[in-house]
Amino acid sequence: MEKSHGTPLTAEQRLFALPPKAAQPFRQLLTTGQITDETVNLVLDAGELAQDTSKLVGFAAGYLSMRAQNVPVHDVIAMAKSQNRRLNLAWSPQRWKDEHERLSRAEALRRMAAENVGYDVSAYQQHLPPKFPGYLIKSSRRLGMEGLRQRHCVANYHARLMAGTCAIAAVFVDKQRWTVELALGNDPLAPLRITQIKTRYNGLPSPDTRRRIHKLLGIEIPKAPAQPPQSTERPTLYLENLRRVLPVLRDQAIETVIVNFDGSGDSGQIGDIDYYPADRNAAVRNLPVEHLQNERFFDDGQWTSRVMPQQASLDDAITALTDDYQELSGCNWWDNDGGYGTLEIDVQAGTVELNIYIRNVDSFCDHSSCLDIETGEEV
Repeated sequence: MEKSHGTPLTAEQRLFALPPKAAQPFRQLLTTGQITDETVNLVLDAGELAQDTSKLVGFAAGYLSMRAQNVPVHDVIAMAKSQNRRLNLAWSPQRWKDEHERLSRAEALRRMAAENVGYDVSAYQQHLPPKFPGYLIKSSRRLGMEGLRQRHCVANYHARLMAGTCAIAAVFVDKQRWTVELALGNDPLAPLRITQIKTRYNGLPSPDTRRRIHKLLGIEIPKAPAQPPQSTERPTLYLENLRRVLPVLRDQAIETVIVNFDGSGDSGQIGDIDYYPADRNAAVRNLPVEHLQNERFFDDGQWTSRVMPQQASLDDAITALTDDYQELSGCNWWDNDGGYGTLEIDVQAGTVELNIYIRNVDSFCDHSSCLDIETGEEV
């Protein structure tokens, strides 16, 4: 019980609902000023969300310890309460951090659903049938509601929708809702292509459902595979880019580069890039470097690809080669509980090391490799 005639209950009033043995330690701590009403209320909230009041004293000690370690336990409890989500009082500090990321994404979806930012999808709408069983998403409110309904993270589409680089459609097949990502194609005869189809909880369509969605949207299924074949350059492209980056790093007296990445719930991102010595960070981030990019396009009924040199900042080039190396590892570190890891370039030794850890309550190393940049051989 949270309220009495519209007035929030105090911590003391809420303690009366607990068995005497569970409530007495909290009363003593409140009396001596060793704990605050706010902390007691949060601990009681956690017990209610976990549906377990037998371990509250032990959890209170763990709560205070984790707060001292800057684990956002209080935020998780508050967000779980607002979203009516279950908690587990026995979670490890890392699990509380993971839950904070998950609930924060849900909060972001709720904020998007509460806003009304419009998306210009006219470039896509003109190529779709006037009527189909569904609709194009044209506002952040609709996008947020789509994520909440489908229970997958669509917040990362917001920036791309604002830039016009994709469009999202909700399509219904046999009363089942599908979230469909659209992209503009280079072929005038096939101006649109479908790049992703997912349903609730990131479920994937059957071949028949995929064909039906293409037909409903008037989009032909490419004769070639939906993903272009890997070019012969692809497996070593990240190494080629490392070989272009390495001399720049050496010229700038950089000793080590560490790239951090983290992801879960169908969303992942490459985060901070740190250059050491640390006092060189600001000076090198935007240095121009030549970066090779494997461009893929649909031409004359088939996928083809070509490697093109481009100018990029050092930060962007390292982000891209990290993404390429991750893809070749075959590790899915962004779905479900997700994972995290680092890519480390030892400039002096001329090596690159990629470590990817998959979350499963406890973390384990799912991929580890260290290569010589010049030869591509395992070190």
